[in-house]
Amino acid sequence: MAPKKERPRDLKKQRWAGIVAAILALAMLVSVAGIYIGQAMGNDAGIVPEQPQEPQPEDYLDYYRTEVERLEAHIEEHEPSEAVLMELAENYRYLIFIQQAFFNDQEALEEYRKRLASLYRDLIEMDPSNPEYRMELVRLYVEEQEEEELIEEEIVELRELLREEPDPLVQLSLINVLSAAGEEEMFQQELDILHDQLETKIAEDEADNEERFYYAVLLGEHLNETAAAKEMVEQVLEDENEESWIYQEAVNYLGYLRTNDEGEDILIE
Repeated sequence: MAPKKERPRDLKKQRWAGIVAAILALAMLVSVAGIYIGQAMGNDAGIVPEQPQEPQPEDYLDYYRTEVERLEAHIEEHEPSEAVLMELAENYRYLIFIQQAFFNDQEALEEYRKRLASLYRDLIEMDPSNPEYRMELVRLYVEEQEEEELIEEEIVELRELLREEPDPLVQLSLINVLSAAGEEEMFQQELDILHDQLETKIAEDEADNEERFYYAVLLGEHLNETAAAKEMVEQVLEDENEESWIYQEAVNYLGYLRTNDEGEDILIE
């Protein structure tokens, strides 16, 4: 596999970064990070600044480095559990994003990616049936342009898992990776499988709002059916609790679609 040179759900779901649209995933990552950094950097009820300052990129970087150091120290002293490894992996993923978005430390990026890959290999060993772990490992291998044989081996294993236990979120993520890597045949196969799977559930009124949202993303990002995607997102917004993560993602995605439409209108004029 020869990757092209062109081309972060709540805390747990987000990262499977990039499956909706990069701009949405990264926006959510920053908003979530801001909440946690705000909590970590002085939630003293007796001290309320008149003009609170927004965290800066360096604050995000320091916060997640501290979290990584804390969790790495915990692993050295205790038998690592799946939950702790997952939390550590999440923090490394945030570190990678922050480095890419705001800094240019390639040595640090390489170090973070290698450690993250080793964490996902450990997680796969703990739970071989979890497709999310293997998906993240595939993504890292593609980004690092690992050997084609190694990448293809992981993709084969992942696709077999998804045939046994479909997971729309992971399937969307795989579709994105295959598209970016120029794997047209596998991309089209996975696209058709997910489209048929979700379309059938929706037609039979068996799909939940999360699945409807993923279907909208599939329509908008890969099938160029923007109007149908917006209609599906609007249906999700009508049915979904406004406090849920899926509602917030649907709001963001609808805004993203509308913004794209406006941009196209300007170009046409």
